Amino acid sequence: MQTPGLIGGLLGIEEITNKPTKEPGFFDGRHLRLADARSGIWLLVELLSPKNVWMPSFVCKVMIEAVEKAGVPVCHFDLNYDMKLNSLDWIDQVQPNDLVIIVDYMGYPSETDCVNQLREKKAWILDDASQAWPSNVQANIADFTLYSPRKLLGLPDGAVLCFQSNGTLMSDVNLKPPPTDWIMKSLAVVQRRRDFDRWNGTDPWQELFKEVNDTFPLGPYQMSEFSHAMMTHGINFENIAHRRNENYLVLNELLQDIALFPNSGPKMVPLGFPIRVSDRQNLQDHLLNHNISTGVNWNLEGYISDVHEESHRLSKDIMTLPCDQRYSKDDMVYIAETINNHIKQ
Repeated sequence: MQTPGLIGGLLGIEEITNKPTKEPGFFDGRHLRLADARSGIWLLVELLSPKNVWMPSFVCKVMIEAVEKAGVPVCHFDLNYDMKLNSLDWIDQVQPNDLVIIVDYMGYPSETDCVNQLREKKAWILDDASQAWPSNVQANIADFTLYSPRKLLGLPDGAVLCFQSNGTLMSDVNLKPPPTDWIMKSLAVVQRRRDFDRWNGTDPWQELFKEVNDTFPLGPYQMSEFSHAMMTHGINFENIAHRRNENYLVLNELLQDIALFPNSGPKMVPLGFPIRVSDRQNLQDHLLNHNISTGVNWNLEGYISDVHEESHRLSKDIMTLPCDQRYSKDDMVYIAETINNHIKQ
């Protein structure tokens, strides 16, 4: 089976549709529309002034940077190689009004075993659903939920911080537009990537993407009017959710032996499809030679303590396969066959 063009990598901007559907819950309830999820974490820490912020030992570096900018210490609770809690002993150290962040990795629902004990401790809970589709999020378990629809829709910016409790905090927030130069560059990146996918365009986007990613505005910045208008008037969310779910089901059937979350149920709408392999670099090179670009979430070296051995082991083996709305079930079969052929060698 042959598939033309590059599969995976940065998601280009969605085509404006003449058949938009209602957004699936990103804007439900009391919420703030923000430029980016890292600004949501920073803002919430500023509003709550917790003594400590707790997060898993397997996280993106920018989450830690957002908390540190607010001047609050970060503590980590241990995740094992299966991305599960090793124990609940760490909760003994949680203090009243601490903020605890749980993460819906790649959009797969987070563990909830710790929630009742955290409630007893009178800690705040943030569900970091920045990689998740609203239908896969257990919104009732947390005080706050953080979405990042830009990651799923190819928008230049866009995050949503929802307040399930203590919505009065929102009255103290004054947001400002994202920097004009940055938002225009971010828009150019997702447009160039869309053109690349559509017409095999030659306008380079990789270097500009790195610049945009390295200069994300961290602070009280609101979602751009463009991204908000796209989400409310220009996107067919039902089609996106359907395509992502279809693609997930194909990969889950064909790659179950190496899937990180092989038993997640039939209704998943994930950001990507995470797998674990012992020869990751060789497999990534093999896939790239077959026009398949994959991601690594995340390299923990230098910012997560070596005490968290299993998280570091997972960091060395995990990789994420594309399964987004740009691609068909045939593309997923191509990805799976390319991987299985490599493994059999």
